[in-house]
Amino acid sequence: RVAQALRSRGLEVLESDVDSSLVPRLAEAEGAVVFPVLHGEAGEDGALREVLALLGVPFVGSIGSACRVAFDKSIATTVVADAGLVTPTQVALPHEIFRELGAQALVAALGDQIGFPMMVKPSRGGSALGCSKVPSPAELPAAMVGAYAYGPVAVVESFVEGTEVTVAVVARGHGPAALPAVEIRPDSGVYDYTARYTAGTTRFLCPAELPADVARRCADVALRV
Repeated sequence: RVAQALRSRGLEVLESDVDSSLVPRLAEAEGAVVFPVLHGEAGEDGALREVLALLGVPFVGSIGSACRVAFDKSIATTVVADAGLVTPTQVALPHEIFRELGAQALVAALGDQIGFPMMVKPSRGGSALGCSKVPSPAELPAAMVGAYAYGPVAVVESFVEGTEVTVAVVARGHGPAALPAVEIRPDSGVYDYTARYTAGTTRFLCPAELPADVARRCADVALRV
């Protein structure tokens, strides 16, 4: 879709995977500008953008250091909270700490600190893999194990219920601007892996069906983040 949109504007587009042929192709494509759409850790943690910067190839989107902060949920939540925005109560637990201290002691402490229901998710990663809503203490150990299957650090957060929206921010040379909020409505009520990647199981409404003042606040929060 990105390639099609760029071609519709009269641009020459070369699509490429990120493999051993990429660097030679960039060297041959004089004046190329990269539009990264690689999904997953290598595409979202800033590593690819650091390489492009190293090669002196201009690219669209955030710089590598910003991606590193945003990609790790334990870091991103702390940065956003330090900027004065309201975030879920969160605890980050490396697997080694969880294993050494024992699930029983930590379950009680997390219940007192965060309360139920809570969300457990890998600190790094996406597509809702390893994410679980935990309604009671008995289900917390299994949820932690599920999160650790996708990374060495899990975050435990207070569960937030409400309308789910995503707000993109774009800069076109005159400072950042928020695009209209997109409302996410999964048929199952949970925006999990199945809801994300099974056609027809989630509705996306743009603009979101929100009161005008709420939409403005969503845009303001996105810009502040």
